[in-house]
Amino acid sequence: MKSYKGDHSIHLVGQAWQIRIMLKQWQQQWGSETRVMDIISKSTINKDENGT
Repeated sequence: MKSYKGDHSIHLVGQAWQIRIMLKQWQQQWGSETRVMDIISKSTINKDENGT
């Protein structure tokens, strides 16, 4: 499975069961109430803070 993070999007490429597992892992890591958009914006903020 492959995942790509852009500044404004996330692309997951793989079998449906692989994507479900990835989403469950994100849910455990970020909390069940967190939206995908929140994850993208936090990734962008972290990227800006690190200067990369």
